[in-house]
Amino acid sequence: MNDTDSYDSGLKMAEQKFFFDALRLRTDLNFERQKRILYTTIKDIESFRQQYNSGEMTLEYVIRDRLHTAIFLNQKKNSLMSMDGSKFSLSQNLSATELTEEVVSLIGAMYYGANEVEALVQ
Repeated sequence: MNDTDSYDSGLKMAEQKFFFDALRLRTDLNFERQKRILYTTIKDIESFRQQYNSGEMTLEYVIRDRLHTAIFLNQKKNSLMSMDGSKFSLSQNLSATELTEEVVSLIGAMYYGANEVEALVQ
């Protein structure tokens, strides 16, 4: 059983409608988890369906595909769990755009995340 299977099977049915899995996993790294998880107080995935930096990608696509991160909506606070299991607190009461920028900045400061963020600006 891989990380995605074990995590997803642990989700309660009521929570599954708030969980949007990463679209791509980081299979090239030797971590137990091949994705990050963004826990957010934002209640609706539609908030993440606006354009990222006036480009062609949406906030949701940047997070879930380019940054290998699942989005877990409707949580008590904003935080990010990295692939090594470390948990980082994020600012509260942010819009989806502001939260995405904070996530991009945080992941960009990570050793393996720096390349992912660098690829966003190219």
